Amino acid sequence: MDTDQLEELIRHCLADFYKRRIAALDSLDLTKILSRKNPYLFRANGISNAPEMINQLLTAHISSSDESLFGEEFFEPICKAVSTAHTGGKKGIDFMIETDDSYEAISLKSGPNAFNSSQVAKQVSQFEEIERSLRATLRSMRKAFIPVMGCGYGRVDSPPTITRKYHKLAGQAFWEHITGDPDFYLKLVRLMKDDPDNHRPVFNQAWDRAVNRFVMRFAETFCDEAGNVLWEELVAFNSGKRVARTR
Repeated sequence: MDTDQLEELIRHCLADFYKRRIAALDSLDLTKILSRKNPYLFRANGISNAPEMINQLLTAHISSSDESLFGEEFFEPICKAVSTAHTGGKKGIDFMIETDDSYEAISLKSGPNAFNSSQVAKQVSQFEEIERSLRATLRSMRKAFIPVMGCGYGRVDSPPTITRKYHKLAGQAFWEHITGDPDFYLKLVRLMKDDPDNHRPVFNQAWDRAVNRFVMRFAETFCDEAGNVLWEELVAFNSGKRVARTR
């Protein structure tokens, strides 16, 4: 893939990422967010006005959802386009790459966030299931099975261990592995150019709509007529055995 093609692909992926971000904001429901956040922490932090609380709620929600959205709309399509990978079609496996002497199974993550032991064990189990399904093919074609966790960013280049029985590659190590280009990871950000700046105003409009919508709903439901936050009603909604009946 030449530079112009890669730049066009990046432009397309960024457009899809922002499209999904905006759609997610427009369809977001306040009660779902409130049910997942810690109301005691908001109270302990001394937050007493609806706009500040809503901005913090939205910021926390977007920061967590963006990671998966960006992986799905940016890292995954680029990985597929710049390599010989095809979709995995198996649980826990995103891509398969076949070479003359191996089958490489790739589980693609946005970043190399530390997995706990149960998550590592689950990933190992998924790789082992793929290997069992390919056993006859691997034997007849004399090919090795190579399990890889690939991460779009980060600094990891680690072979399998006793407990983590798969390779873990992140950032430059991962992109060079699938493209052969040691500078590919830098091209991804270089070729974004000013596209993110062009998308930002439309996203900001969606953000403002969400803030306005949520502030109005929050004030109607969890504030008294003087504008004070009804903390007990908020906590009861979030943590009571049954959802409290609100005004």
